[in-house]
Amino acid sequence: MFERNIYDQYGFHCDERWQLGSYEGFDAGGHSYLVTPYSRQEDSMLIQFEWAKQLHNAGIAEIAQPVNTVGGGSVAKIDGAQQLVFMLPQFDERRAGELLTEGGQLAHIHDVSHGWVPNVPDLNYLGQWLDIWERRMGQVESWHQQVDARRQKNDFDREFLYTFPYYLGRAETAMQWLVEEGREPLLQSYDGSINHTRFSNQSWFATNERTTQVKLPLEFVYDHPARDLGERLRAEYREGRFEDGYSFISEYQNGRTLSQGTWSLIGARLLLPLTYIETIENHYMNEGTHAENRSADITNFERELAQEERYLRYTAQCLMEHLPSTTAGSWFTRRNFA
Repeated sequence: MFERNIYDQYGFHCDERWQLGSYEGFDAGGHSYLVTPYSRQEDSMLIQFEWAKQLHNAGIAEIAQPVNTVGGGSVAKIDGAQQLVFMLPQFDERRAGELLTEGGQLAHIHDVSHGWVPNVPDLNYLGQWLDIWERRMGQVESWHQQVDARRQKNDFDREFLYTFPYYLGRAETAMQWLVEEGREPLLQSYDGSINHTRFSNQSWFATNERTTQVKLPLEFVYDHPARDLGERLRAEYREGRFEDGYSFISEYQNGRTLSQGTWSLIGARLLLPLTYIETIENHYMNEGTHAENRSADITNFERELAQEERYLRYTAQCLMEHLPSTTAGSWFTRRNFA
């Protein structure tokens, strides 16, 4: 069915099929293609495609390019689902030595896409952090009140009730930093650039041993560069790779210095207990549908809490180095995270 759909919709004969994480891929006519779910509104998706074209024209390496169907459309029904097809860049031996480091490439993306404001709200997160964080924490707070009122509480409920005051304090501090130190309300529409939904060391992927930094346009959003930098540091610190995070920032800066305002926005993102929030959301949003997974949920929760202590040690170390006047005497530097 897959091969037939590809031929009918795109005119490609599949030479070989392969899997990349959760994505299906295939080779045809000397090129590699990736099939992805259709996850956004079409107007947002078309802007992401235009961004991909502009970044490619600006010299950004290894951008996956969308492929139209034989009828000229962007979306096709493949294996019973609406999906997209991207042609992956081919490795160019002549350009191999010219490629920037990963941090350097991200800096290039941010620089060339500065002020590319999208005309659809779905892709624009600049200046929206406080509202989003307040809504999510408001929902977590509502669950806390409901759980606290229960007569019967399971292990996850009790752990949630015990840890909530600390993580509420973390979130409130992050939001205070966002406004007072990062001055998010003063950001202008042109202060943003192309970012990623959640940038990590897995965001740019390899399809073979010679392509290591393929960028998928569906990950692109418009936001302050601090989004990508903060989320990359979060991912490194969560995995205990403090030095890797330091190296990435050094590659990104490449002799220039990030402003204190940018570091304050990064700090706000790092202080926000995002993993904790997501763990609570995942449990209580699905509480009635996966009762058999409660023991796994509490085990995962306890593991996340233990990992969070190391994460915050690295966060404190990072922020005290880059924002010494702001972090002096802050509450998180006085805690024992041993």
